[in-house]
Amino acid sequence: MTGPRTHPAPDDLFSDRLAAWREYTATPWARIRYDVVGETLRRQCAAVRGARGDVLRVLDVGGGDGRDALPLALAGHDVTVVDPSAVWLDEAHGRAAAAGTRLTTVEGGLDDLPHGEWDLVLCHFVLRYRPAGADDVAALAARVRPGGRLSVVDVNPAGRVLRALVTGGPDAAAAELRAERAAVATFGTDARKVDADDVVAAAGAHGLREVARHGIRVANDLLTDDAAKSDPAYFDALRALELDLCDREPYRRVGFAWQVVLER
Repeated sequence: MTGPRTHPAPDDLFSDRLAAWREYTATPWARIRYDVVGETLRRQCAAVRGARGDVLRVLDVGGGDGRDALPLALAGHDVTVVDPSAVWLDEAHGRAAAAGTRLTTVEGGLDDLPHGEWDLVLCHFVLRYRPAGADDVAALAARVRPGGRLSVVDVNPAGRVLRALVTGGPDAAAAELRAERAAVATFGTDARKVDADDVVAAAGAHGLREVARHGIRVANDLLTDDAAKSDPAYFDALRALELDLCDREPYRRVGFAWQVVLER
C-alpha cells in the first residue's frame, strides 16, 4: 500500500505511544542516534550496487514513522517500509510528503514480510520486542539478494549498564547487569536483551557474513548534563565525536546501541 490509510489504527502498544515517540525524537540524543545511523547507512549504500545501478531497493522492517527510511528515499532509493501499525505508517507518509518524496508501505511484521529480495534490508530496534528463539534472522536473511546487505540495530546491554552506573551509581548498574529484561521508557514497557554476536551467528547460518559493526551513542549516554546538549555548539561537537567513535574499537562496543551489517 502506498497511500495514507483511512481505517482505524490497531489498539497496540506502539500506536498508543506515538506522541511520546515524537517527544523523544526531538531530543538531542535521539537526533544523534539518527545522525549516526544515517551516516552508516549512507556508507552501506555507497558500497552496494543494486540491480538498477545506484538506485537500491530498500526494505525497512519495523520502520515505523520512516525516520531511517526517509534519508534513503531522499537519496533516490526505492524504499518500502513494513510496520504493523497503520498509525505509524501514516506518520511516515506525512513526513515523506513534507520532504517532497514518497515511501511504499506495507502493514505487517516479521511474520508476514513481502516476498522478494532487496539490496538493503533494515531491522532496527525490532528484535527486542520479538520472542527469543523466533526465526526472525532467517526471515530477514531470505530477503537479502546475493551481494546485498542486512543492517540490524538494537539496544546494547553493556551500554545500558554503563549508563546506569553514571546516572544511578553502582547499585543501579548492578541491577541493570542482572536484569533479565530492559525497561523501555518511551513505550512504557520492557523488552528482551539482544546480543549482537548472537545475531551475527544466526545470520551466518543463513549465508550472511559480518562486514561492519558500529556503536551508537557512545559518548552521549556517559554525559549526565543533558541540558548542555541543547547548546548548538556543544551538540555539534558531540555529534562529530559520535561519528568519529562509532566504528572504532573499543568504543563501538559500549554505546547505547549496536549496529551490525551483514552481506550475502
